[in-house]
Amino acid sequence: MAIEARIRHNFRNFELDIDFESSKPVVGIFGASGSGKSTLLHCVAGFIRPLSAKISVNTRVVCNLPGGTWSAPERRQLAIVTQDSLLFPHLSTRGNLTYAPGGKDALESERGWKIVEVLRIKQLLERRANTLSGGEKQRVALGRALLSKPEMLLLDEPTSALDAELAREVMALLLEVKKELKVPMLFVTHKAGELMALADDCIVLEKGKIVAHGAPVNVLSRPRDIGVASLIGVDNLLRLRVVRHDEHGGVTILDLGGTELAAPLSTAEVGKSVGVGIYADEVMLCLEKPAGLSARNALPCRVVRIDAMEHEVLIRVSVGATELLARITPAAAEELNLQPESSAVAVIKTSACHLLG
Repeated sequence: MAIEARIRHNFRNFELDIDFESSKPVVGIFGASGSGKSTLLHCVAGFIRPLSAKISVNTRVVCNLPGGTWSAPERRQLAIVTQDSLLFPHLSTRGNLTYAPGGKDALESERGWKIVEVLRIKQLLERRANTLSGGEKQRVALGRALLSKPEMLLLDEPTSALDAELAREVMALLLEVKKELKVPMLFVTHKAGELMALADDCIVLEKGKIVAHGAPVNVLSRPRDIGVASLIGVDNLLRLRVVRHDEHGGVTILDLGGTELAAPLSTAEVGKSVGVGIYADEVMLCLEKPAGLSARNALPCRVVRIDAMEHEVLIRVSVGATELLARITPAAAEELNLQPESSAVAVIKTSACHLLG
């Protein structure tokens, strides 16, 4: 797949201003509610006519505004599946699959039966749509979209209206579609797990603008923007003052509650504050500083609160006036035997301190 999109459009209280291209099989569009994900997808689909845009799919220009090409949605050779399956409730599954012109021939073809097999909807063909479960409806909606032989499948949060079990089922089917049918996809989601599972490339939107673009594993494991970090669940989001840069050591020293914290070398101005994200499971707790430690940061701290769960223990500690959340195993918690007001040492690798914009 190759998609290129340069779009600018003003709404009443919102502006979409994006520019990206990708040749990966599945491109994820990731962001919080209201970030512009669905708006971007609808521009690509042709449901919204932007003020200014150039959109091409596999080098075929479907939109070049103002003044140039504008292909209507039905001429773009794209298919969209939304969170609402939008089936005709009075028709059977077969009737929904074959409703469009040429649908019957498409279903009876070798590829059509492969789609039925991959999506596991053969046993649903004679059932009315209004008798299907939410997961079954999404499977039928996917089948209908795929039978149209789209150049690209547009997915607008197809699991958001489903419970966790059905959402996992639909994701498994999408992975099968990717593997067996090799249909390119542009995939909207606000769930980091779905992005990691399905997408080969991703863009992250915030307030109508792209704040990150790259492989999902890179974007999610090394966030560079505080909005992205918050969205993907970075547990500790801090604003810390830059104390100095150590170019020889490759670190930037930050002020964490009166204690120095070493982070990867940055170009931030000394004296200015920068965003820092630290995952809770990257904060190790010890009773005292370990000997021969390679990690630069061993921070004396005090236990503020302990929340024990079945498979993990969350411990909130204070380093001076700043609080950090650590996530450890029940076995580690039992060995440490920490209590509120206990003294400890928080060990954090320099590489675990993600500098954010």
